[in-house]
Amino acid sequence: MSGVTAKLVREYVAGDPVLLECLRKGIVNYSALARRLAEDLEKATGEKHSVVAIKMALVRLAEKLESEPIGEIERIIAASALAVQDYISVITVPRESITRALKIVSQLGENSRFIQFVQSLRTATIIVASEDKEKILERLQNVIEVIDRQSAVILVSPRSIVTTPGVVAYITGFLARSGINITQVISCYVDTILVLNSEEASKAYTLLHRLIDALRRKYSVAEAAVGTGGGSTQPLQGG
Repeated sequence: MSGVTAKLVREYVAGDPVLLECLRKGIVNYSALARRLAEDLEKATGEKHSVVAIKMALVRLAEKLESEPIGEIERIIAASALAVQDYISVITVPRESITRALKIVSQLGENSRFIQFVQSLRTATIIVASEDKEKILERLQNVIEVIDRQSAVILVSPRSIVTTPGVVAYITGFLARSGINITQVISCYVDTILVLNSEEASKAYTLLHRLIDALRRKYSVAEAAVGTGGGSTQPLQGG
């Protein structure tokens, strides 16, 4: 089986949360799916890929997904708690502004109700309480984009989330299947921070609340305490 084909199949499936979940549960027609992927991959790459090789890659991927510790992932989510920070802005700057942006973020520090800094290869993103947005913009040049009317839904989990693969993927896939778009995902020790449009944040919070509640009943997990503190935080109710 071509290693290139297997890699393309993994990438294709990873980009489709619904397909990923169907493979995990073994509720797919592998032959039909392989034929569909062969067409899509040919359009994307301009090269033909063996339907048999694609089917083998799908079967092996499904076996791997089925062996993942879903029970452990769900127990971590069940033992987690939710909080929300409203009125958030997302500021993206180019690489040449990263040093300046870091300095500004460090100066705001604990005085800001909410602030996060994420750096990639070519850009950096500051997620900040909207009331502090202008303090940053007036000191930065070449800002690429500013997104307002955002909220941060924060999942506070047990420490075991640090060493357990798949928790964040489970959460983002769960929300994606409900048509919710996530602007930014930040993992900070035991906190998983989901930045979303404020209109969608309420729906995301409700869905995650119900998920946690259902998993607590499934695994008989007691209600967890929220420890984020500060700002317009809404602790999870119920258990």
